[in-house]
Formats: sequence, C-alpha cells, structure tokens
Amino acid sequence: MTNENKRRALVTGATRMQGGGVVQALLYGGHSVTAFVRNPESAAAQALSCQGVALAIGNLEDSASLEDASTGHDVVFSVQLAGVDPADPGAEQRQARNIATAAKQAGVTQIIHTSVSGTGWRRRHPGYEQGELFRAYWDGKEAAEAVVRQSGIERWTIFKPAWYMDNLLPGKREDMLPELHQLPEGKLVTSDGPQTALALINADDLGAAVAAAVADPFPFHQAEIELAGDALTHPEIADAISAVANRTITAVFQTPQEWEQVRGATQEGVRTWDDLVGYPARPYHAAHYGLTTTTLKQWAARQDWRIAEA
Repeated sequence: MTNENKRRALVTGATRMQGGGVVQALLYGGHSVTAFVRNPESAAAQALSCQGVALAIGNLEDSASLEDASTGHDVVFSVQLAGVDPADPGAEQRQARNIATAAKQAGVTQIIHTSVSGTGWRRRHPGYEQGELFRAYWDGKEAAEAVVRQSGIERWTIFKPAWYMDNLLPGKREDMLPELHQLPEGKLVTSDGPQTALALINADDLGAAVAAAVADPFPFHQAEIELAGDALTHPEIADAISAVANRTITAVFQTPQEWEQVRGATQEGVRTWDDLVGYPARPYHAAHYGLTTTTLKQWAARQDWRIAEA
C-alpha cells in the first residue's frame, strides 16, 4: 500500500465484535487506527493499545468527545448497540446522529456504517409483526441508516451484515444458544423450519469489507451492501460445527409455541421471520463490489472450539 492510500480511521465499538474486526483489518491494511473507548484501562482497550492503536476516550452520548476524537481523521466507522430498550427507543438513531454530526463538524470526509441485512423489509411484508422489541430493533436500524444517508459527509457506505457466525463460538452467546456447547453432545435449537437457510457472515469479513472501502472509497460511495459469506440450513450449520469441534452437534427444531414457552420470545403464527422473510444477503452481493467472503466451513476450520472448564 502506498502512503497515498493510507488513511486515519476512528473506530467506534472497537472493543466489541464488529468494531474489533474492523480494527484488525485496518491495521493489516497499514492504516492508522484510533479506537473510541469508554474505559482506556480495560483489558480490551489495553490489548488494542499494545497493537499500536491510539485510544480516544468518550461515549456515544457525548457529542463533544466524539468531535474531539474525530478531529484529524479521514474516516469514521459507525456502530451502535441495537436500540431495543423500550425506555429509550431512539438510542440507536441518536447515537448514529451523534457520530455523524461530530464527524462532519470535525472535517471527516468518509463515514462507514454497519447495520443489518434486510432493512426495509416491512414495506414488502406489511402484514408481519412480532411485538414491541422486534419493531424497536428494526426501527432503530432503519433510522440509523437514514442518519448516515442524510449526514452531508462527502462519502458514505452502509454495510448490511447477516447473522454472525461468531455467535456460534463457545462462550459467545450462551443467552442465545445455551445448549449448543453442552458436553458430550450439543444442540442447535431453533424454531426455524428445517429447510430455511440462514444467511451468515463473520466479523473478519466485515472488517475486510470496511478496510476495502477505506482504501478505495469511490467504488463504495453511497453503496448499501448486503453482506454474507454463506446461507445454510440449521442441519448444515450443525454438521459444519461438528466436523471441527470434535463433538456431535444436532439441530433441534421447536414449534414457535415451544420456543415461546422456553425462551420467552414471542413468535408470530406457525412460521418464523427467518422462514417468511429472512436475511436476503448472499455472497454474490459482496462479490459485486470485489469483496471476498468466507463460507462457514472455511471460517469454522480456523476457530477454537474448545469448551472452557467450569
């Protein structure tokens, strides 16, 4: 990479999954990276510092800290936690606006935002509803995207990643998949149908996509890119994990009623959102922009599937 292509990037969410993948990809690409962190003394922040990442202190509700952190940077990576708190339904939109406004005022010329695959689907499926938290999730994602489009920043890109493969790793999402890493055999429990394909992506591929847009912004300007490296049924996902984890993982299918009773999550009718709508992202969407993505089998072979002893 030439010096002309090296950029100065501020990364929000740098100590979490998505932002962490972006940091690593930008470092690999030779860019100068600043992590926007709440606590610079945390283990995650210190690990980034040891890699040569600068630390900017603040939070997404503090516009002044965001503007200070953005100053001197070419590009900002924008990510927020999903706005599913009924007490604060506008948090995701507000934080996205804080990031974009601060970046604009600081003279940043590019913003790259991560959202989720399938935003806007309710216009195509107006009859499907699934409760307050479900609506709040999509409201927050779509409102944050609108903020980026209307930011006035010279160049912007929105990536729309599908369901993260990283959630399948031991210790990652035990709240979501509590039976997956039981011994001696795990269960991948779902209320989706056996033939429903789930679009999948991983944080490293998101990072690589963001790094590509940082290195060469023009092909990605005003692009909204569905991001997936695979699309598999739950039996196929279970088989892929079993092949590398040295234990058997079995896909277990529950009715929506059983799922609601066990999980406390309401399902609509007899088919899930994944069955009826689902993440539309597929690998060809990324390939259209010259982005390389990873299949679940390829990704899983590189991961540590050992289960920590209690």
